[in-house]
Amino acid sequence: MYSAISTANLLVPCLEDDDDFDKDQIGPNGIAKLCEDIGLSLETVDMLVLAYHLEADTMRKNRSRVLESTMHHVMIDSTEKLKEKMPGLVAKLKDSQYFKEFYRFIFVFSKDSEQKCMPLETACAMLQTVLKGRPHETRFVEYLETKKPVKVINKDQWYNFLDFSDSVTEDLSNYDGASSACK
Repeated sequence: MYSAISTANLLVPCLEDDDDFDKDQIGPNGIAKLCEDIGLSLETVDMLVLAYHLEADTMRKNRSRVLESTMHHVMIDSTEKLKEKMPGLVAKLKDSQYFKEFYRFIFVFSKDSEQKCMPLETACAMLQTVLKGRPHETRFVEYLETKKPVKVINKDQWYNFLDFSDSVTEDLSNYDGASSACK
């Protein structure tokens, strides 16, 4: 049986371990504690899927009331239930529309809330995590890291790279550089 009390019990350890923010927010230490409790590495796409489903604001803070509301909505009242649900949530990444929404969320989640762009270093780390194994990810990140053509990645660049990655074959044989479109 689900109850608000049991959801509060799930979140209280996250809040107690986090002295970075007030009682209405879960900061990095609290999220790290939650991930540890359910066996997630902070460096995997799984943690980002959790952040997406918990409607996290940014990498730096998460509103505990939104987390509690989301937990209630998906009927999760314990770390065990959250741990059980995670493989199904991660599996949703195989759906292209879901993945596109998730990818767009990552841009907002990863940048500083006051900024319109994401620092290049952050963008590269997120691309490597979110697009791991997808076409062009490795070469694009290597290019960004070695050539450093920009200092930040804006929303249009972030969104357009996914479109490019999804529509252009790995060998670039269907890419028309003159028109910046696929043949």
